[in-house]
Amino acid sequence: MRIGVFAGSFCPVTKGHVDAIEKAAKLVDKLYVVMGVNTNKSYAISKQARFEMLSRSINHIQNVQAVAFDGMLTEYCKQVNASVMIKSVRNAMDTQSVIDLSDINEAYWDGETVFVVGSKDYRHISSSLVRELALLKQNYDNYVPSCCVEELHKYLAVE
Repeated sequence: MRIGVFAGSFCPVTKGHVDAIEKAAKLVDKLYVVMGVNTNKSYAISKQARFEMLSRSINHIQNVQAVAFDGMLTEYCKQVNASVMIKSVRNAMDTQSVIDLSDINEAYWDGETVFVVGSKDYRHISSSLVRELALLKQNYDNYVPSCCVEELHKYLAVE
């Protein structure tokens, strides 16, 4: 069985994330979508709420399971016997970041780090964009899964 891991902080989960997870799920038999912690970020949404919204957003994908993990992702990969870590790229900056991550991962884990290219309909969408639109009191509903819109409005106030 080919096991993969796809990770992010999902603050908030976007349609771009869901699209990339759907693509990643086609590459493996089992995909763990890991909500991790990025020590360089502060979060506008609680860990529990992010996890619940992520889980709802991907529950239609049969071979996918959402999990929360606070440690180094390569450790999680070892725990579940993942042979591949799948990242999504939207642009050249993302690609370089994945290449750098792949180099680091080799020192801690013997799996492969690969990427899927985000669909052109979603490449412009990021969690940062959604948070910025919310701060500017602009509507961001088209960028996030419909099952999360109402809850996100509570966290990312839009008037």
